[in-house]
Amino acid sequence: MPECLPFCGWLYNLEKVRPEEVLAPPYDVVSPEEIEFYKKKSPYNIFHLELPENPKKARELLERFIKEEIFLKNGVPTLYYHELAFEYKGKRYLRKGFILLVKLHNFEEGKIIPHEKIYFKVAEERLNLLKETKFQFSQIFGLYEDPSLETFKTLPERVNYFLEVTIGKETQRLAKIQDEDLIKKVLFILKNKKIYIADGHHRYTTALNYKAYMESLYGKDDSRDFNYISMYISPFEDENLLMLPTHRVYKISDPQSFFERIKEFVEIEKEFLASCWEEEIKNFKGESHLFALALGERVYLCNIKKSFFEKLKEKDPELSKLPLWNFLQIFEEIMKIPEEALKAEGKVEFLSQEEEVFKRVKNGYVGIIFPRVSAEILKWVADKGKIMPHKSTYFYPKIHTGLVLAEVSGKKVK
Repeated sequence: MPECLPFCGWLYNLEKVRPEEVLAPPYDVVSPEEIEFYKKKSPYNIFHLELPENPKKARELLERFIKEEIFLKNGVPTLYYHELAFEYKGKRYLRKGFILLVKLHNFEEGKIIPHEKIYFKVAEERLNLLKETKFQFSQIFGLYEDPSLETFKTLPERVNYFLEVTIGKETQRLAKIQDEDLIKKVLFILKNKKIYIADGHHRYTTALNYKAYMESLYGKDDSRDFNYISMYISPFEDENLLMLPTHRVYKISDPQSFFERIKEFVEIEKEFLASCWEEEIKNFKGESHLFALALGERVYLCNIKKSFFEKLKEKDPELSKLPLWNFLQIFEEIMKIPEEALKAEGKVEFLSQEEEVFKRVKNGYVGIIFPRVSAEILKWVADKGKIMPHKSTYFYPKIHTGLVLAEVSGKKVK
């Protein structure tokens, strides 16, 4: 693993704001309507900084918030222990992790492992914001191997949380680990482990570009903060790690014609009403040759024809283990354009919940629902040096944006 460090983060002043009003989900999983909803919650909501009118406005607001002591700097180098309690399909989960600094490395070095394609326009927009504010407002989500969960065994029996916030059915808690011996134990366990990016490929790429920019101003100096990025990390082996697929909704001019074409590549295993989804797909997971197509009120369980599936496995033995990659080969064969081109036209929507797909499937829309696969497949594909399609995975739920802010203005961190 690259070098990890505790850090003096900037925290919301809980004497002046209510966390449920100022925290928000990651910027890339919310709709324009949801963005406005969060901004209206409070003039200090983190989206006023993370998704501002323009980068200059974000800098001016941040300076004012600091002057008004809306944000306070934690003066002691700290590892931030995070817990996320949530419910999914009737089952309770408690995911654990740490927020810390991680030294930046180019992907070619093999210490930080990507798994997903990025769009460079998005990375450029994030870079402009970072240059102006010199703050990271949210964490990248990274995964590491810890078969015995040793990192959590180092923690004291009783943890003192300084923040606890419940929004909907999710409760997030944050504690400060400031004992130097305890910090050393955690960092020792993490030493020499790789970090696999689960969420935040654009932000990581932005941080690399920002590092190059800051080096042009300060020169190369490993002790400065721009060499690091704030990450939330959790082990692959945590049984509470929930990796969902990212489903698609497409705006297509002739949905029925698309459906007829897709039958050239798949067998329709089942046909049923969307309202019967949970009852019909109890074993719909882990199979790379399956996906479901939603059209109107009906759902069609599609099984890729064996002859075509064999061609996909021959084309790419690793990526063909992913239901999304297999579907996209069919999609681009039919549409004659990549999904990326449709995204640029605003004709693709990415969703994590099947229920949301069914709500959006109307005239002119086609929904595609994918089975769940293990997070181990992400690691396996990434270790092979392969890149998954954009929005392949959805780690549920997300940690809040605004929990801990990391300053990257060029100051010394060690």
